[in-house]
Amino acid sequence: MAIRALALPKDLAQLEAMLIRTFQYPDNPEWGIQADEQDDIAREIKTLRKMWPVIRILQMVVPSLRDLLRGFVWEEDGRLGAVVIVQRSGKTNTWGVGIVGVLPEFRRRGLARKLLTKTLDDLRQRGAQHINLAVISKNVPAYALYKSLGFEHYSSVIDFDHRPEQAPAGIVIPQGYDEAPLSSMDWKSRYELERRITPDEVTKYVPLEMGHYRSPWALRCLVPIMNRLKKTKEKRFVYEHQGAIVGLLRHSTSKTGTGTSSIRIQLDPAHSELAPYLVTKAMRAVMAINPSLRIESTVPTWMPPLVETLQDHGFAERVRYHMLALLP
Repeated sequence: MAIRALALPKDLAQLEAMLIRTFQYPDNPEWGIQADEQDDIAREIKTLRKMWPVIRILQMVVPSLRDLLRGFVWEEDGRLGAVVIVQRSGKTNTWGVGIVGVLPEFRRRGLARKLLTKTLDDLRQRGAQHINLAVISKNVPAYALYKSLGFEHYSSVIDFDHRPEQAPAGIVIPQGYDEAPLSSMDWKSRYELERRITPDEVTKYVPLEMGHYRSPWALRCLVPIMNRLKKTKEKRFVYEHQGAIVGLLRHSTSKTGTGTSSIRIQLDPAHSELAPYLVTKAMRAVMAINPSLRIESTVPTWMPPLVETLQDHGFAERVRYHMLALLP
């Protein structure tokens, strides 16, 4: 039994089953990985395994890709019992803790704390200046663990979901707004919007650095290829008002008819009148392909017009996350 570095792609074989078992909460089943989300995870890992030889070659020539997935695992008798996975944000010194998981039979042994401590020490040695993570707001033990390690709570986000019986009626875009397709290579639009609308209490912990948005060329090329392998149909749009970017929309769904559909909206809170159009457009688009799939959407609490619009369209809060950060 020992802590060791995450080894990819070797560990991918165990991670899928491990993550599904780890993130189940019998007392709060809505917190856990749902049956349809298991299909999404299976496709993600299958795609990673297929693409890993290409990723490995690119890592040799693009140094920032070497921090695409890092972390540590607890291995015992050939099994992975616990894992922490982190990722560098683009070319910055900001890192995100994506997964902290311990299998049920390995709990109450302090493994999450041990792995996190090892991970944080490693990130400090790599020059990390900001380390972020999300924790379910009602998961008191996990929240207490992160606070004890020095993490500070700076914001919250809400995971909404909806399984509508029929698509909403179409509506026209409000007068004065312009809509255009957004290339997956266009990082400047997101950078411009988020730099203008993100609250100061968030940017203190998640600095809006250009290196976060301008991801390596190799990664920008990989994403469309991986979407094809996952058989995911994705569309992006940008919205302007009087020459200023005020909103971004991305919606995706699986061409296989399994898994979930996803809506991601970023909206200037001063332009709440645009929210009903964005939600309606996205719902109609994903339901035209997969009318029966559950639709998910994640929204920061500092975008109240978008929260209210999703609720008006029948979306319900599934789980709320507290966003925490450590400034080493």
